[in-house]
Amino acid sequence: MLFKDIKCPNCETYHDPTLQKCPECHNSNELYKLNRVPKRAVFLHPICQIAMFVIGFAYAGMFFTEFFYAIFIRMIDSSDLQFKSALLLSCTYITMFVALLAVPLFSRRKLFLSKFNNGIDYIYGIAFAVSLMAAGVLVNAITSIWHTPGDNVNQAGVESIARNYPLIAIFIMGIVGPICEELTYRVGLYSFLRRINKYLALVVTIIIFAMIHFTFDAENIVEELWSLPSYLVSGLLLTLAYEVRGPACSITAHACYNLFALLMTMVAR
Repeated sequence: MLFKDIKCPNCETYHDPTLQKCPECHNSNELYKLNRVPKRAVFLHPICQIAMFVIGFAYAGMFFTEFFYAIFIRMIDSSDLQFKSALLLSCTYITMFVALLAVPLFSRRKLFLSKFNNGIDYIYGIAFAVSLMAAGVLVNAITSIWHTPGDNVNQAGVESIARNYPLIAIFIMGIVGPICEELTYRVGLYSFLRRINKYLALVVTIIIFAMIHFTFDAENIVEELWSLPSYLVSGLLLTLAYEVRGPACSITAHACYNLFALLMTMVAR
């Protein structure tokens, strides 16, 4: 189910075994029926899935993109470090957004776009967003029994940009960022591993998604560790949203949740 294509018995065209029908003659794929891989979750070629993960992964594509822009942003004659940070974040995410979308649009455009045609998926996405908010409150309430909650490095950075540059925060961290993360970790990583085993895909995706929000900072390691349960639960719910309803659902859930969190930050300032 990974890289080896199958031969259509009708037109003898080789194609991805996770496709429900042959892309040439539209003959039903018997292997698809046997494996029961959900077409809403696995719809790109495995090479495309790996490419999307590498492009958006925090310690691969995102790292090198950020490093590239950092070289030029340092040349800007400004002492406002917060502005430079917001500019760096914007350039990085916009570049990743374009690169991530290019992969499915140039490989399986119609199939990819078809995943966003069902309005019910967006309603489910809003429902999952509400679940994310409720789960976050519950997890924080439980962890606060043993530890006074505070902001980890990731949260502190988000709140700082949200308070100083609200429009940038809404566009980048509320819309573009969630789309990039869903394309990277659900459409890319989870879909690739889903070809092997559903539970393997679920566990690995949740852990990696949580760890990209974790900062390996010795001075704040305790706060970072206490923040992990919240990210693990968020990763679980977003991955379930993707498995159940596909990318339109998980992207909607992620974006709504981030926008709500940003709004609360701006109101509280």
